[in-house]
Amino acid sequence: MAGRVTLDAMIKRADFAHQAEARTIELGEKLIIDQISNKSPFLRLLRKPDFQRETNHWSPEQVSLLVKSFAHGELIPSLILWKSDSFVFVIDGAHRLSALKAWVENDYGDGAESLKFFGGTISPEQKRLADATRRAVERSVGRFSDFKAAIGEDTEPDNEKARVAANIFTRSLHIQWIQGSQEVAETSFFKINSQGTVLDPIEELLLKNRRTSYAIAARSVVRAGAGHKYWSSFNSETQRNIEEEASKLHSLLFQPDITEPIKTLDLPLGGTSSSLDALKMLIDIFAIVDGEADSKKAIEALGVDDEGSESKLVLRRVRKVVTRMTGNDPSSLGLHPAVYFYNERGKHSRFLFLGVLKALADAVRNNNKAWFSQFTDARKRIEKVLVEKKSIINQGLANINSRQRVERVANLISELVRKGANGKVSDQDVLTFLGLQGRAGSLRIIDAPQGFSDDTKSAIFLQEALKKAMQCNICEGYLDPAKAVSYDHITPRREGGTGRTDNGQLSHPYCNTAVKC
Repeated sequence: MAGRVTLDAMIKRADFAHQAEARTIELGEKLIIDQISNKSPFLRLLRKPDFQRETNHWSPEQVSLLVKSFAHGELIPSLILWKSDSFVFVIDGAHRLSALKAWVENDYGDGAESLKFFGGTISPEQKRLADATRRAVERSVGRFSDFKAAIGEDTEPDNEKARVAANIFTRSLHIQWIQGSQEVAETSFFKINSQGTVLDPIEELLLKNRRTSYAIAARSVVRAGAGHKYWSSFNSETQRNIEEEASKLHSLLFQPDITEPIKTLDLPLGGTSSSLDALKMLIDIFAIVDGEADSKKAIEALGVDDEGSESKLVLRRVRKVVTRMTGNDPSSLGLHPAVYFYNERGKHSRFLFLGVLKALADAVRNNNKAWFSQFTDARKRIEKVLVEKKSIINQGLANINSRQRVERVANLISELVRKGANGKVSDQDVLTFLGLQGRAGSLRIIDAPQGFSDDTKSAIFLQEALKKAMQCNICEGYLDPAKAVSYDHITPRREGGTGRTDNGQLSHPYCNTAVKC
């Protein structure tokens, strides 16, 4: 998916549930560019509803096109607003307004306002896209500050910049106002967003269930506890707990950012941190950890989390499982992402990730401590199968209904654990463990391109890098030293082992603390 520009800081959010319609309504029909700057009283009243999707769905080219259309007097659809007793809410047009404000303030997700909004931390990917957007806008239109400086100057009649500047500061955006209550405005939002650029199903699910623990927790993790606080109504201790847990989970699941082609083995477990993809992943993670088969039904069955206690518990339950997968907690298996969660083309596979997660979550939920010992005993052979038979595994998954793939991957992992450290696993065995019948066919590349695509380059890198990757000196499984490594005494301290380098070795945290004890 092409990179999307993060403009969520441009317009603040407010809780829509406690708004009342203004008693006296005197509403203008037009909005000029000066009303979009930070100094404008109108902008200080402007809010996005808390159920509005995050403003991060446009590419740099889309932002540039909108600004160019405005500057050259081309048609821009009307904004749809609703006025409460306290604020003016954007029901439709948040991306349009945010793109124009980003141009006015020269903040495409990396400026002072964005930095403050995101708690002083902006990812390299967000900065890269902001810079790409700035360059695209300046190539096609120019800087807003330059046009503002050109106003009133004595210029030649054919001066293009002066003509565009005159257009920018005299044209306006048309406004349509929703009349009625908060319920009417919210209903209008969902009707509007069922047409044109429609809401993604997961967005609609979260927005309609936005006060449940899953929605609050997912939104907190996506932004690492920063950005708009959907949990701001909770007491200060609960807010702090949610933000701390969210920050930890974001780091464990979505850091570092992926760049393509892949040139490092330091990969995120959960794939891209892109807001929509991450939200989809998180809702599935929450349901799996809670033992629910259908994430949609799971979130719809939840009640409103008025005090935040359920949101805290969801985050803690998930972190308990995720810290079994990675990190330096003593219980961490330190699973290597390239081995477990990326396919043969070097792409993150949500089905591999969620399937492995389910296998671990079932063991944690059932307090099956023996499963982790059995996994470690068989780990070397399990990883050999996962690395050497990735193509077979993904060929098998392609022949399974998408709703069943997570369960089938979990079954594959469990069968490999059950089979133990001994015995060979054939291609046919892999397909059988995935619940498929028939014989394993040979894979052929048809009409292969002469050049190397980014996917091919990623696959080549991972293939070669894993040949030289570090391994645990206890179980001989792959180590992920960037995220999960333990420094183990070869001769234990209780037996007189020293802290010298010749008595040290690297291992998985679980192997060091549970296997050797």
